[in-house]
Amino acid sequence: MNDQQLLRYSRHILVDEIGVEGQEKLLAAHVLIVGAGGLGSPAALYLASAGVGTLSIADGDTVELSNLQRQILHSDATIGHAKTQSAQQALARTNSDCVVRPLPRLEGAALMDAVADADVILDCSDNFKTRYALNRACVALQKPLVSGAAIKLTGQLFVMDPRQAHTPSPCYACLYPEEGQDEELRCATTGIL
Repeated sequence: MNDQQLLRYSRHILVDEIGVEGQEKLLAAHVLIVGAGGLGSPAALYLASAGVGTLSIADGDTVELSNLQRQILHSDATIGHAKTQSAQQALARTNSDCVVRPLPRLEGAALMDAVADADVILDCSDNFKTRYALNRACVALQKPLVSGAAIKLTGQLFVMDPRQAHTPSPCYACLYPEEGQDEELRCATTGIL
């Protein structure tokens, strides 16, 4: 770490459980964030601010006016722009040392490649198809998955780290089987705070 980084991350370094070694691990880390909306926005900002070295952000949507009350990476100036490009610009202003890789909507081999390349995967998506695809990829590649969801005034968080399990780790599909998940609640029709 250079002097600027030592100063920037000095409050992390003072925490015994982090220290210089922990901060260096953050600087070398690569996190894949799928979804640059209401959950992915604050997650990306905090991870970039904390010094995570590389953030890959996947989202196929564009910024809409109705996103701005909760999707804090985006602004009036980025309405109509790809969320990944808007995120990249905002994160560059937050921490210019953080490498931000905008990715299109991930499917098939591109999804597997993106998951394989990351150390940790954050599922901040807004649909079951993506959640289950990420879950399958993380199980197959033995990657840690943090999956979050929110609708109306409720939210959920699921964490899976198959690397630490002595026996097969339960996964997202173990808790929420794919069968019977046809009806999705949508923020656009149900509301979200």
